[in-house]
Amino acid sequence: MSGSLIVKNGTVLDSSLGINREASVMIDDAYFAGIYEKSNEPPAVQEIDASGCLVMPGLIDTHIHVFNAGTENGIIPDLTLLPMGVTAGIDQGSAGSGNFQGFYDSVISRSKVHIFAALNISTSGLITSSYPENLDPKFFKADDIQRLFEKYPDVLCGIKVRISKELVGDLGLLPLEKALEVAEKVDTRVSVHTTNPPAPVSEFIQLFRKDDIYSHAFQGRGHSILNDNGKLSSEVHEARSRGVIFDTADARVHYLYPVIKAALAENFLPDTISTDLVQGSVFQPGVFGLPRIMSKYLELGVPLIDVVRAVTERPAEVVNRKGQLGTLREGACADLAIFKLVDCESNITDREGNTLTLHKMLVPQCTILGGKVVFRQFNF
Repeated sequence: MSGSLIVKNGTVLDSSLGINREASVMIDDAYFAGIYEKSNEPPAVQEIDASGCLVMPGLIDTHIHVFNAGTENGIIPDLTLLPMGVTAGIDQGSAGSGNFQGFYDSVISRSKVHIFAALNISTSGLITSSYPENLDPKFFKADDIQRLFEKYPDVLCGIKVRISKELVGDLGLLPLEKALEVAEKVDTRVSVHTTNPPAPVSEFIQLFRKDDIYSHAFQGRGHSILNDNGKLSSEVHEARSRGVIFDTADARVHYLYPVIKAALAENFLPDTISTDLVQGSVFQPGVFGLPRIMSKYLELGVPLIDVVRAVTERPAEVVNRKGQLGTLREGACADLAIFKLVDCESNITDREGNTLTLHKMLVPQCTILGGKVVFRQFNF
């Protein structure tokens, strides 16, 4: 057989296939057509030499905000994500039932990047940072939410709710409880913003079900996943054992290094690594984009293959695209990212002033989407 494009001489990393070695990746039209050992590759119309590079499935950012046409914080997905090797992402609650149709029409349907979404439980979604969404359950519209899930089953993959003290006020955990009721009705997961929660984590995490997402897993405002002894609470371990997904969603202020280090010391790695990208953080030093956050976790000691798993294989399961996205498996969508791991000295400082110096950085070289090159460094 022959293919339309082959990527040769790189180190191929794919956790779903258990591959971490030098190999060649064949693409035929819009799909992967096989992984071959060096010098045993069939011919292809186009070749890309990835010598000295890491070759992996296109990245999936499980926490972004891309409703740029209808919110003040939304980024433009194709312009910002493709140059970072990100070929898919989940918008986490930018739109609610009252404006999701506008989000779909203006952004999702027009993007080359695969955009999935968690629908905000609040009707208006996250329009602005100037004031919070209305989280009073009497204004939740379960019937409208159900209709949207029936209309867009391939796009909607959860319900988003934020439970910070400053957002829920006297409502406490009621918005979370009601969001879970709606999620049961429409048969989906809940993605929960957990920064500065209104109750100890040991109390409310017991509400989480299998496949619900604990977002901002390593945040340190108010109650965190650590107990008074600086260890992970037993309820957190229990939540993971029953299938709760722990997503980093680092952003600029939703993580603390002491929390991350304490978790990693107990071998509690994140299920998914994500950015919570908004206009104020994209291309900026504190976050920049997913490759920089990946580099941060590499510096903190997470093995490279586990970092790759957390931005490819696991997120693909979250968007119900296992075997189709986040993998180089034959027949999967030919989304691929090529990186160089370069030496550097770059600092990332958390909200409390703790600084981590990166000594290695994942630098995007080329992004392939649906079998076509959509980004390439000028010297690659």
